[in-house]
Amino acid sequence: MWIPKATMFTDMISACYFAIVVFKFLILMVEEVGGDEAFLKRAGKYKLRISTGPCCCCCPCLPHVAITRRSLFLLKLGSFQFAILKIVFTVLSIVLWTNGTFNLTDLTIYGAAIWINPFVGILTIIALWPVAIMFMHLRTTLRSLKIIPKYAMYQLVLVLTQLQTAIINILALNGTIACAPPFSAITRGYMMSQQLLILEMFIITLVTRLLYRRQYDPLPSDEEDVNENTKMMDPQSSSES
Repeated sequence: MWIPKATMFTDMISACYFAIVVFKFLILMVEEVGGDEAFLKRAGKYKLRISTGPCCCCCPCLPHVAITRRSLFLLKLGSFQFAILKIVFTVLSIVLWTNGTFNLTDLTIYGAAIWINPFVGILTIIALWPVAIMFMHLRTTLRSLKIIPKYAMYQLVLVLTQLQTAIINILALNGTIACAPPFSAITRGYMMSQQLLILEMFIITLVTRLLYRRQYDPLPSDEEDVNENTKMMDPQSSSES
């Protein structure tokens, strides 16, 4: 907010941090069950419903996938690739920017931004898909650990840092946000985005602190898990009902 020209770098760094958060949230859900081995033992008799957002929410005909070590690895890989490739493309964008090739306002076919940003968007969707699959499968099991509000906060951070910022930047590029000397329209858009994020993230920080900085009762073992509210989601039984 004090140095508007550095907004591109701060946005890229925060996006890299969020890319790591996407992967860590997936690991969090697995670890809350007890780790990979405990998850496979506990969920081996169930199947994953992959027809969920943001990729395949409109494809309910997709088959359910068996929970195996390989499928768990693919879910982790789907989110881990974003944590790695986002950092790689961020470094590439900064290198191209120093050469005058990367410019967020250059939306022509010859600009680097028009190629890098959509590709990063595709990687983002691919990374969010495994997290959504795992959440849909474990949301009942981890209900006592407040996994639903935790996931809601995670989704809210995604919307505010990615979608809200993108909308404000587009409005600034189109001239909808008027310039106010000495600031241009784009600079004012950056400032408005940062001012909103400071307030929004402060509120989210307070809420997430209440969710994470507390003690929860351990999950019951699979043999003791007789309560319907703590049973793992079974897509086949839910679809039949």
